[in-house]
Amino acid sequence: MIKKINIEHLIPGMYVSDLNNQWVPSGNASRSGKIGSTATVNKIKALGVTEIYIDTSKGLDCEAGEAADSIKQLQASQFESLKTQSDANHTPKRLSVEKARDKAEKSYAQAKGLVGDILADIKNGKGIDAQAVDNTTDDLILSLNENENALACLSFIREKDEYLLEHSVNVGILLGIFCRARRVEPEIMRQVVSGGILHDIGKILVPSEILDKPGKLEGHEWEEMKRHVTYGEQILDVTSGLSDITRSICSQHHERLDGSGYPRNLKAEQISEYGRMSAICDVYDAITADRVYHTGMPPNDALRKLVEWSIFHLDKELVYDFIRSLSVYPVGTLVELSNGRAGVVLEANRRSPKHPLVKVFYNTRHNHQIEQEIINLADNKVSLEIVNTLDARSLKLDISDFI
Repeated sequence: MIKKINIEHLIPGMYVSDLNNQWVPSGNASRSGKIGSTATVNKIKALGVTEIYIDTSKGLDCEAGEAADSIKQLQASQFESLKTQSDANHTPKRLSVEKARDKAEKSYAQAKGLVGDILADIKNGKGIDAQAVDNTTDDLILSLNENENALACLSFIREKDEYLLEHSVNVGILLGIFCRARRVEPEIMRQVVSGGILHDIGKILVPSEILDKPGKLEGHEWEEMKRHVTYGEQILDVTSGLSDITRSICSQHHERLDGSGYPRNLKAEQISEYGRMSAICDVYDAITADRVYHTGMPPNDALRKLVEWSIFHLDKELVYDFIRSLSVYPVGTLVELSNGRAGVVLEANRRSPKHPLVKVFYNTRHNHQIEQEIINLADNKVSLEIVNTLDARSLKLDISDFI
């Protein structure tokens, strides 16, 4: 059970939940875990925290604690349950990550190049070549079919000043993974992935001083930023060869179930299934990316945010489907193992989420890098398990170096 307690009741042996943990400094390696000493308790008190959430299923209880409200309690238990859920229908991969990597790199580079060419053409008053979009989409889907984790790895390696290009491709990839997990028929999947690639195309018409502003946007600037959806619609409306599904993803990826989205404030029943799916993929990639005004979240934290936002804004059923499609330990997650070693997830395991393929390279007990080793936690000969997720920045690590 998740309980809220007064900080004065916190003692070693209790397990701090990551529920409502915004008080944790962003530089901390872990935002949850078992309290090991009185010194740790004192450090938390020194932060000015007055209340804290503990998970009594993982540590000591507190009789004076108050159970978290039912919604938060349900969110925590549902997310935890995903760690043991198996996707029995998942088709076995044809190639290993290593063997699929070359094809994935070519497909990813081609897709980025396509988006760059489209943006340049639009700026110069030219149209979109729908056939080129189709060809690139087909290549991405072929790569996903060979091993979706290879493309997922590449989507986690980001370059400075290329956010718009990478975000467009990444949303297309995420939608492809999402569609595969939901058994969407191939032709519809092609249209959805194409929509992901083109969903933010209207941003090229937003003034760069607004698009790349490092600080908070003023009211009139935010209104202009929101117009990128309308700009995108206008561009796609004069592009022949695109399906209604592809266009709808551009139109609806910022709409929210409670009507708080834009540009039309559509509500639940007014937003298509693919519009809802694109909203989830768009948010996930955006909040995991470093921007001039935003530090990206670790993948596992981002998934928890999606669960939180599924109360009002995002489709709850689709959010959980999305988490299952990536696994609760997505590619790029830094995990700590039961032997005190840490590594990055290279290959998610949808059949057994707690047993991904991990590249181990760090000793968490002595805080230094070690010789790299790839460990398959699904191997019956391996007795290790994941005990925590970590924040790479606090360890001064760049995950892309190991992916």
